[in-house]
Amino acid sequence: MKWIVLACVIGALAAGAVWQRNRIVTLLRGAKAEVEFRRFAADVGGTRLPEVRIAMADGVHLATDIYLPDGAEGTKLPAIMMRLPYGKRRFGEALHWIRRFTAEGYAVVVQDMRGRYASEGVFTPYADDPTDAAATLDWISAQGWSDGKVGTIGCSALGETQVMLATQRHPAHRAMIPLGAGGAIGRLGGTYSYFGAFEGGILDLASAFGWFSEAGGKTPDRMGLPQIDYAAGLASLPVRDAVARFRADPTEFRIMLDHYDDAAYWERSNFIAGDERFATPFLMVDGWYDRARESLMLAQQMRETGADGTVMILPALHCGLGWQLQEGRIGDLTLDPAQWIDMEALFLEVMDHHLRSGPAPDLPPVRYYMLGANEWRDAESWPPEGTAEQVVFLGAEGLSDAPTQPGDLSYTSDPANPVPSVGGNICCTGQPDLRMGPVFQNEIEGRDDLLVLSSQPLDTPLSIAGPAFADMSLTADVPDTDLILRLTDVDPQGNSLLITEGVLRLRYREGMDRSVLMTPGEPVRAEVILRDIAYKVPAGHRLRLHVASTSFPRLARNLNGGGDPYAETEPHKARITIHVGGETGSKLRIVTLPDG
Repeated sequence: MKWIVLACVIGALAAGAVWQRNRIVTLLRGAKAEVEFRRFAADVGGTRLPEVRIAMADGVHLATDIYLPDGAEGTKLPAIMMRLPYGKRRFGEALHWIRRFTAEGYAVVVQDMRGRYASEGVFTPYADDPTDAAATLDWISAQGWSDGKVGTIGCSALGETQVMLATQRHPAHRAMIPLGAGGAIGRLGGTYSYFGAFEGGILDLASAFGWFSEAGGKTPDRMGLPQIDYAAGLASLPVRDAVARFRADPTEFRIMLDHYDDAAYWERSNFIAGDERFATPFLMVDGWYDRARESLMLAQQMRETGADGTVMILPALHCGLGWQLQEGRIGDLTLDPAQWIDMEALFLEVMDHHLRSGPAPDLPPVRYYMLGANEWRDAESWPPEGTAEQVVFLGAEGLSDAPTQPGDLSYTSDPANPVPSVGGNICCTGQPDLRMGPVFQNEIEGRDDLLVLSSQPLDTPLSIAGPAFADMSLTADVPDTDLILRLTDVDPQGNSLLITEGVLRLRYREGMDRSVLMTPGEPVRAEVILRDIAYKVPAGHRLRLHVASTSFPRLARNLNGGGDPYAETEPHKARITIHVGGETGSKLRIVTLPDG
């Protein structure tokens, strides 16, 4: 999902990696935007050619800027291309890469996506992006200053557009560096996460509302709006109308909610389904508390269908390129600053190799940061070689390594009083007070709508490297509700630190492509997949599992009525009973390495 834009960093772009720390940047408006851009253009070096309007196959013209480095006259150059929905002359990340790559002797091409800012057409993510991007590569290749080699770079939407382009296998697309681009996934791997807006069949409300209300309009001249009351918008019902309360121009928000179960709608939007083929060499970068699971899936799909490359997972939030490592902390988890990697230097190595025949960077198929151990590790695949599943059983007394006596654990979930979201994969909300990443969960653990199950202190360390799978047996007194599971690391002082989480709307327990309501009072089984993580739990610490049915505002509340979850307005309490113990009780399968 895409970052909301809040604070201007354009004037600070000369400070190298500043944008990494301030990835939330402003969509400058009006005269201020023009003044700031002129200041940037005067200092960038090289030459900005007059804006070009490149014709697409259907006659729509896309506004495009070209920057050439100093001394480029009469020289054919490799190019770096970025396509974005945030304004090619307004978005800090794009301006940063323009400066960085022109200084290295590259041409840089920046384009407003269809229906955005100066470009014609209608913005429908990502219905036209593969062909629009390929047509732009055709145009670049035909220019006198171009040597026909193009690399692409950028985070979030700027990364997702690269993935869409890569499905075209265009001969000019020689390298790609998509960052935080897991939102490109549709039904790949059974995730059905479309635009990064859904997880386990549940709307990622905080992210989707934040992005569409601030930056998701289909009217090009209304991209930036006055201050939005995020708290009121997120709490409003029905969910489908939340964005329309703040902007009258059309967006895709309600349309996609009305069509979540409509396969034909999503096929038209080109999100990665699993039958695409790839060829472009890649360096894919993500963070453990962003969309790492989706990026790992994308990288595997790319390698299996013909592309060579590396996926690199950092201890980072959305679009963070290492500032958490530099500061030695992400959320409440300590990191080792000595492990910091100059990612921008690595990006230049990758581009120089593929576009200029420079030396190849020494990169494995998978490079990941092991949280807790505070070290980088390399692997040939994901999960890494040598992993195995460790089974943990849920019981009346907590978590154990063997089945306990059969029993039941129950709680009542009230959508009108949801469990607050504390940390985790939260982004793009426009609410800076919402903490993100691995943070302590103690403040919610005393609630009576949340089961808290703990293990005994570990005799030896436990190295998690992959997803976890919760095989849940349960009964509910409503036709539909959600399961929200969190795995935490509890230290001897009782601090309960979030490791990872997983969610499922129970109507999708038989698959994300089919909606099957429950019969109240009848037991069902469901698998909840907790997001991939690499985390070493020390000896003497405890594992803890939360079981709940709400996490607000990160996830849209299930009102438990069994109707259209985004059209309902009347909340219903749900009584959920988790069946534990015996051979058929609920259990957790954790993918681990034997190096604990």
